[in-house]
Amino acid sequence: MSRKSRLLRISLAVLLLLVFIGYFTFQTVFFSPFESGLGVDVSGLVPRDVDVFVARANLSDEFDGFPRLRIAGDLEENATFQTWANSPEGQALVADLGYDELMATIRKELAQLPGGVDPVDLFGGDDLAVAANLKGRSFAESDWAAYGTLSSTGKLGIELLSFPSWIGLEEQGILVDEGDGFVTLSGGTLPRPISIARILDVGIVSSSAELVQEALALEAKSFQDSMLASGTYADKIQRAERSPEMDEVEVFVNARALSEMYQLSGAWPDPNSQDFLPSFTSKFFQMGIINRIVGVLGLDDGLNLDLNAQLSSELMTALQTRVYRQRAISAEELVNRYSVFAPEDTSLFVYMKCDIGDFLTAVFDSIEPATRGLIEERFQAQGKYRNLAALIEEIDSALLDHFVFILRDNDYPEEEAAKQYHNGRPVPAFAVICWLSDGGKKKIDELRSDVGRMGSQIGLQGLEPGQSGFYGNSIGGHDFNEYWSPNIDGTGVITAGTTSEHLIITNTVQGFNHVHKTWTQGAPQFPRLSERSDFMALTRSASHGANLAVWIDPSSTRKIFAKQTRQWAEDSLEVDWAFERQRVEDKLLREEYDGKAKAALNDLELGDFEKTVDDRIDEIDRDVRRTQLPLALEKYERQLEYFSAVRAALLMISADPKELDVTVRVVAPLE
Repeated sequence: MSRKSRLLRISLAVLLLLVFIGYFTFQTVFFSPFESGLGVDVSGLVPRDVDVFVARANLSDEFDGFPRLRIAGDLEENATFQTWANSPEGQALVADLGYDELMATIRKELAQLPGGVDPVDLFGGDDLAVAANLKGRSFAESDWAAYGTLSSTGKLGIELLSFPSWIGLEEQGILVDEGDGFVTLSGGTLPRPISIARILDVGIVSSSAELVQEALALEAKSFQDSMLASGTYADKIQRAERSPEMDEVEVFVNARALSEMYQLSGAWPDPNSQDFLPSFTSKFFQMGIINRIVGVLGLDDGLNLDLNAQLSSELMTALQTRVYRQRAISAEELVNRYSVFAPEDTSLFVYMKCDIGDFLTAVFDSIEPATRGLIEERFQAQGKYRNLAALIEEIDSALLDHFVFILRDNDYPEEEAAKQYHNGRPVPAFAVICWLSDGGKKKIDELRSDVGRMGSQIGLQGLEPGQSGFYGNSIGGHDFNEYWSPNIDGTGVITAGTTSEHLIITNTVQGFNHVHKTWTQGAPQFPRLSERSDFMALTRSASHGANLAVWIDPSSTRKIFAKQTRQWAEDSLEVDWAFERQRVEDKLLREEYDGKAKAALNDLELGDFEKTVDDRIDEIDRDVRRTQLPLALEKYERQLEYFSAVRAALLMISADPKELDVTVRVVAPLE
């Protein structure tokens, strides 16, 4: 054997010996390079009784090198996003959040990591969860823990914490306290002690040693009593509508603990609010009845949200209990029975399952008392209804417990006489469809006549002088009435008619015809919402039925909004005209009337004075409109563009006294 061969064999033997020694030394001091992973989702290390749990799988797929999001390239080419990013409101939000400073800090910290290591690869790239037990008055005071999958480098990093002098922790003033299976860091710049542990390929970083100890205990007893093993997690998260990748954000929140932490005392929405919407909504829902919220959130090409809320039925009002006990309809019923009335280009479609008497009572209890009293007086004057409750009871007995509301662009042609009749404000066309009970048609037809006989008492006025403003008409063999009043914005008319099964109310005569033809004929001349593939797909994606369903078509809705942007812009101009008038009067008296008091002016002077003040106020108004209106218009036009990025949106809520199931679908592709 040659000398070279012997040297080579000796060298290989030494190398193998060094590898062998190094392997066992590394395994003894740190961990086995070939050890198995945890084998289950990281939720197996989270106690099932935490107050907050948020998790996401495949997080590394969302970054193109942390902190740059993978979708950043699409956003840079997306016109709508760029419009927002370059707008005053977008730039203001970025500044308020300190986004640029945050990114600069993150990049500075990343530059200090050895070898350009990506932190998402180190911790949580495959699976990441955050859990918390809420305490104090903010999340910062709560006990929290982060659970993330580790790369080999991440494993080594945690093991090196047991050798603080090796990695310079002592130089930073950080103390390391060895516990049973974990270490606790304190001192230095840390605001509170941090406990850290590794269980196979999962790292736990926590502000609470107890949460780390619980994770170690859960692994030791095969994850019993963990979030993963809970029925709630299995039913409401794992079995929810998920993508094949199962990469949605998983959410669990103890709503009561959250309310206590932020001291959300009192009712929300406020039932005593003077505004209609919060007052009305509060009749049907109160945040205080929710115990916990659990579900999943997906963000691929829009938003896909499926939530379940556990309720405290003992805290519900009698109205809420009645409403929540209503049987939810199936997705097939929603598509095939109720959406057949809505034209294909419907902007807003609402289905609600609710006792009509309860609904009307909630409406009248939420409007201004003066308006409610006026309506009651008008019906009392007919001698048929002793009060508003009697009227509601009559309507309730005539209608079944569900209705549909339809809103679309008012693109119907209008007669010249009608154009001169109303105020011309741009309004959408709406339709309300209710289902009649046995004997309900007769009651509603009588009520239609009762309303018509009120005539001038409720502001009805004919299109021609001397006419009552109450007319009869017929479409498709079905009678309906027209109630004309110049006080009705945009159209000047409300129609109400009955079929053998339905009550249909609209604010345009042509709209009544359109709804009727859509229901009875359908495509090709009158295509239906029920025939739209996106509506059917989104509706059927819900794993539950609906007591409430809301569909929005942004492309159609934008047509409505586009007609109203100028009105919105004008309404948004804020000028304190009382202050301006006083300022103009004071200046005019000082400069042209020798400082006289207004009361000291004679009749001739007062007339000239008032005319001059009015002229100057008009000039200020023109100046405000010239300088502020274009900016306001630009703002609303930008908002329309943001809205156009959404292709479709659907909300479905299924209720019973014990729980609410909520599905939200928003289609908003970036391409």
